[in-house]
Amino acid sequence: MSKPRSVIITGAGSGIGAAVAETFAAAGDRIYLADLSAERLKSTAAAVGSADVSTHEVDVTDAAAVQALAERVVAEHGGIDVLVSNAGVFDGCASIRDTSAELWDKVIGINLTGTFNVVKAVSEQMIAQRSGRVISIGSIAAQRAMPDGLAYCASKAALEGLVRRLAYDLGGYGVTANLVAPGVVRTGIRATSEEILGSLVPDTNVGVGTSTDLMDLLIPARRGGEPSEIAATVFFLASAGAAYINGEVIHVDGGWIAS
Repeated sequence: MSKPRSVIITGAGSGIGAAVAETFAAAGDRIYLADLSAERLKSTAAAVGSADVSTHEVDVTDAAAVQALAERVVAEHGGIDVLVSNAGVFDGCASIRDTSAELWDKVIGINLTGTFNVVKAVSEQMIAQRSGRVISIGSIAAQRAMPDGLAYCASKAALEGLVRRLAYDLGGYGVTANLVAPGVVRTGIRATSEEILGSLVPDTNVGVGTSTDLMDLLIPARRGGEPSEIAATVFFLASAGAAYINGEVIHVDGGWIAS
């Protein structure tokens, strides 16, 4: 039996992050859950139901806190095998007129700089051990302007560039970097984003995910995705069978990208 992998998952308190945690835990891996909310972390840990899970209340915009988590994983496990950078917030359909400098900084800080922070924290260890998987969660918003807000679209588009450059930087060390880009997925991101962003966003209850008519028009599958469907793709990218996949954007969107 192969040694359990060490897996860091940010934004693990709900939605896609929680589903990813359940998927890796079911495979017997050692899971390190990171999230802003202690309550959400507790809920995910209970759902996972594994002794090989630890929870860490971490703000990904705090580089020192993220570095401390990475160092703890190395101390306990001897290395870092998989990073799933999932932490993110959603700004509804906020236009340029709706987007204040504060909202912009908050969304970019969490979605983009937060990903940089966690990748920076794990990359030296992965380079030293000459193995690892870096998997970021993007969005179809990087390619489609309509469904989401300005800062969100910009942050997710930037993640695609980040991942491509990471593939170049890390590929020679046996480390891959890829991005999974979901479309509409049934998660609580609107509620958690309202909690984090508060009055900075005029309305998060808008967009394709709130309209069945728009989903039927734009998404060939005519439904939203399940978090488990995103988690399955993440799990594959972390597998030995995906060792030659690097710098890719994998859309898991029911066909939306084709419409």
